[in-house]
Amino acid sequence: MIVCPADGPRGQLEEVRAAAEDVLAFTAEFDEADFVALPDRDRRTFRALKNALTEIGELVDGLPPDLLARHPGVDWRGWAGLRDVASRRHFGPELPRLQPTVVDELPLLIAAVAAELARAGDDRAAG
Repeated sequence: MIVCPADGPRGQLEEVRAAAEDVLAFTAEFDEADFVALPDRDRRTFRALKNALTEIGELVDGLPPDLLARHPGVDWRGWAGLRDVASRRHFGPELPRLQPTVVDELPLLIAAVAAELARAGDDRAAG
């Protein structure tokens, strides 16, 4: 997903939130073994998950530095780099690391996105 510059950070954040919610929906009942077995067990979910993670990485990479600085607990560089990992043809070796990313890191990203969207709403109300 490429966001038009006119969409600005708010549009990017909304797209990150949508992709993150997709990741959570795709993996809601997964344990570590399910993540590792994905390519063989459920190719459709595997490809959808790769797409959503690639979108998140692409979108995060374009967010303004001041926004990123407001949330130092989020591994923004890691999320941006995940785009490159997820878009690789041979994503399989990274699958054991995917569960901790989704379970531990994705909630931090979602919280930061929600805070920024709320802040953008407050900025609009004040303006």
